[in-house]
Amino acid sequence: STTPTFALPSPLPEETDAKTGRRKSAKAEAAAVQERIAPKKRIADAEDADTAAPAPQTPQAPQAQDDEEAPRFIKRELPRPRGRFTRVEAQRLSFFELTRAEGKETLEAAIEATEHRYSLLRTLEHRYNGPRGELTQVDMENVLRQHGIMETLEARERTNIQTAYASQRGAAGRVAWALGLSPSELERLTHALKLEDEVEAMRERFRNEVLATSHLTHRLDLLGRDKYLVDLGIQKRFADALRKELERLAKDALPDATDLHSLANVVGRKHGAPAELITRAFERLNLTEGLRKQLSAQAQSPSH
Repeated sequence: STTPTFALPSPLPEETDAKTGRRKSAKAEAAAVQERIAPKKRIADAEDADTAAPAPQTPQAPQAQDDEEAPRFIKRELPRPRGRFTRVEAQRLSFFELTRAEGKETLEAAIEATEHRYSLLRTLEHRYNGPRGELTQVDMENVLRQHGIMETLEARERTNIQTAYASQRGAAGRVAWALGLSPSELERLTHALKLEDEVEAMRERFRNEVLATSHLTHRLDLLGRDKYLVDLGIQKRFADALRKELERLAKDALPDATDLHSLANVVGRKHGAPAELITRAFERLNLTEGLRKQLSAQAQSPSH
């Protein structure tokens, strides 16, 4: 049998330096390859310099040349959208459509879908003009009284405000946010409905509940609700009362503690409150430094 033979590739010729005739080193070969593949930079010669030299021109020529070379960004006049892409403002109906008998049903349906007169006005002003231009709140209230349904709107507003103050526990800012009103709008609406005394009585009831709360965990949680306490106007009274109570509780727990962390744990175990909330209350009420001094003095006392 014959053994197959294969032709071996011929060795690559070694690159030599054209000037010295010596074999190039690997570093020199790599540099040569890098030079060959690197991007070429165009070098301006004398002919280019002569060509680029500006020729004498009239005074108006440079300005014209600059205008030609300056990029122009001209906004194209695009065709207006058509068909389903067209956005057209809805045609507003005449105010007198609301004054007719059919307008009463329209207004009653709008009242059922809104919470107060401000949202009702925002709904109607997009669909109807006023008698003298834009539809105003006075125009809207006049036509509601004409149809005898202003009382229906006021009853709905009164119920919504009472419910909101009860659910938000007397916080006027939260009530305004829940009803989609600004604070000034809520104040004007409360005045228009003659609810100032009732609202103030509700807020006073919630103030007393907050100040009379005896559960330590609940009071510690309320300490972090600054906006609520400020809204009710009792932040300082609440903080002062809680500070005095924590000072008393910490004094009773000092003999069983060695540092602030253990002090918070002892107070928490005795009164069923999380130690993290107690530690946070020490810091918020500026009790930390005084308690550290008392703990340090207790540790240095011979009787301890």
